[in-house]
Amino acid sequence: MPNVARLSTLGDVSGNSLMFRNKIINGNFDIWQRGTSQTSSGYGSDDRWSNEQTGSTKTHTRETFTLGQIDVPNNPKYYSRTVVISSSGSGNYCFKAQKIESVLTFSGSTATLSFWAKADASKNIAIEFVQVFGTGGSPSSSVTGIGVTTCALTTSWKKFIVTVNIPSISGKTLGTAGDDFISFNFWFEAGSSFNSRTNNLGQQSGTFDISQVQFESGSAATPFEQRSISLELSLCQRYYEVLFSTSSNYALDFTYVNAGDYRAMWCFKAEKRARPTAALTSGSSWTAATPTFYYSKSHLGFFNTNGGAINGGSADKAVLYAESEL
Repeated sequence: MPNVARLSTLGDVSGNSLMFRNKIINGNFDIWQRGTSQTSSGYGSDDRWSNEQTGSTKTHTRETFTLGQIDVPNNPKYYSRTVVISSSGSGNYCFKAQKIESVLTFSGSTATLSFWAKADASKNIAIEFVQVFGTGGSPSSSVTGIGVTTCALTTSWKKFIVTVNIPSISGKTLGTAGDDFISFNFWFEAGSSFNSRTNNLGQQSGTFDISQVQFESGSAATPFEQRSISLELSLCQRYYEVLFSTSSNYALDFTYVNAGDYRAMWCFKAEKRARPTAALTSGSSWTAATPTFYYSKSHLGFFNTNGGAINGGSADKAVLYAESEL
């Protein structure tokens, strides 16, 4: 029996051979380690999703489905909402994207994106796929405008299916930094400079809601793959991990070694995509001197030789995050 037929009544495939057909991480919008809203451009709320804008402004939030709703199947708890306030300008835009590790993903083959969406009024959005060959050395130029498709949203939830032929990467050159990827964009608005990448979408204000995003091999959309919350969190933590997420409770102790020497070790819950960067979130314990960091994919070690810059003495604490996003 073909996989599509087999999956017609199968949503939860945890633990069997059909698992991980969805290349999107956090496509169900369950994981929000950074926070539940953002107005800045880039990563800032829903894990693995980059919420981008230039010129125009936006507010992106986590929204909760009404308990027992049946408009979107599989009983999702949350969805993504982007409220755009457009500002006229040829280079202005607002889009939501996910960068999928490795530009080899689906290269030279057919793939299918499926998702649910609605808006505050009848509005179009555009879907675009992009191949990026990384940095370092002399990588090939990015390929944009792949499979550009217009989707007509209404005020009711509707499932959209976009099938795309991803170009071959034969003859291309990868960068040496190991940060190549394939991505796709939900374009909510775009100035005229992006007409070829958005089917002349144009600029618009509005509210755009997205749920249950899946990107898989083949020419047909299968039911949304439901992975456990713990597994999805682990997948997200390959790219971003918070040591402890509130400023009133702490999970990292500095050990006093000798005069002015404070040290600590943080072993990550998930090995990172690359050596991460680390920084303080709110509620940090040092105020003047930043510790010296020693990074690896699996852990973070650091020490501070300026004891006077660390509040509290021999067992000080801090709240940290480690990030290795694309």
